Amino acid sequence: MPKPENIVGKGFDKRPENINRSGANRKTISSVNNDLEKEGYKEASKQDITSCYLRLIQIPITELKNMAQDDSPLPSMIRIVAKSILSGKGFDVIEKILDRGIGKAVNITDITSGGERIATPTTIIFSDFKDERTKDIK
Repeated sequence: MPKPENIVGKGFDKRPENINRSGANRKTISSVNNDLEKEGYKEASKQDITSCYLRLIQIPITELKNMAQDDSPLPSMIRIVAKSILSGKGFDVIEKILDRGIGKAVNITDITSGGERIATPTTIIFSDFKDERTKDIK
């Protein structure tokens, strides 16, 4: 609870300039999205991004260097990916691009049967039986 001496004479009735008449400040992602939409930037679809990735790995290195320059008018994603491909980890970047664009390679590992086919039973027979182990079960 605040001390009364700290709030006396400091209310909106005494200091109306402190009233936020425009409401809470919008510093959210949705406000950034609204601003970008007004400036004409549209949302990229999943298909657009995948297509862009798969096209970037087709571009010759000399063109990729031009695309990666900071003064390039291209979207930031293209410049960042181009820089990453040109970096020392280019193969890893291309591998990730292919995994996202095409999908990871199917890797089947058999750790149970040593490569032999596991036989599945064709018929299961249930029958009543009694022996020494089951005589107390009701």
